[in-house]
Amino acid sequence: MKRILIILLLFPLFLPAQKIKVNEYDKFIKMRRVESFPIILKTAPDIKLAISLRSIGTSVFLQLSGSGIGTTVVGTEDPVIFLLDNDSTVVVKSPRLQTFDYSKAVHTYQHEYVLTFSDLMKLSQHNVQGLRKYYTEKYDDIYLPKENVDKVKELTAMFIEELKKENVLQAMVPAKAPAFPGGYEVLLRFLNKNLKPPPELKEGEKRTVVAQFLVAADGKVDEYQITQSGGLYFDNELLRVLKRMPYWKPAIENGQPVSAIVTQEVTFIGTTALKSF
Repeated sequence: MKRILIILLLFPLFLPAQKIKVNEYDKFIKMRRVESFPIILKTAPDIKLAISLRSIGTSVFLQLSGSGIGTTVVGTEDPVIFLLDNDSTVVVKSPRLQTFDYSKAVHTYQHEYVLTFSDLMKLSQHNVQGLRKYYTEKYDDIYLPKENVDKVKELTAMFIEELKKENVLQAMVPAKAPAFPGGYEVLLRFLNKNLKPPPELKEGEKRTVVAQFLVAADGKVDEYQITQSGGLYFDNELLRVLKRMPYWKPAIENGQPVSAIVTQEVTFIGTTALKSF
């Protein structure tokens, strides 16, 4: 009886370990490499879809593989948009031109996308309901079966735990985050002064918008995108004001300025705008 109990207790701990394929220091590239085994997200007569993660040093990549729907050529910057259960999104982009394998009767693909640290954390906190995979200005919408909506969250959470080993995760976080010139209070005043909610917004009514942008190593702010929509007007209004921002103080890592992603949330309330950070 004791032998059976030991097996039952160890079995749940044994399963997650099987999802990591590699976690080792690569002497050739002189960086740590971490890779997961693929996790199946959807299987049907017209589609097979799996996801896996890998990191090289502090760079993280998400790989989609499969056949059927989604088997296309994707170009540089072609995105995949993941729809999360809180109605927000995560956007990843292809770093290069990628084709598919058409040498067999069933065509297959393995497409890789760049995943930011902040989006990796976000995927570990929310279920993925579906994704939109772009190719040459077209796209395929793929919705996940209910029993698989938590698979990406489980995979990324497990991957993050693996990155914590050997201090890989710590190295991904900038030692000093980007900062608005003058600091938090000055940014708050800047947003309050410039944001203009529409007069038809009823008193007490709320609309929340979340945007992301890149603060480059030279402090220039670019690559704005809405990750949680509050409606077309509110999205455009936030983007309008964000694009008026001056240069930021860049993130600092190992004593050097580096590029970093900033997430900004704004909640419009009535005829005023309150900022949430």
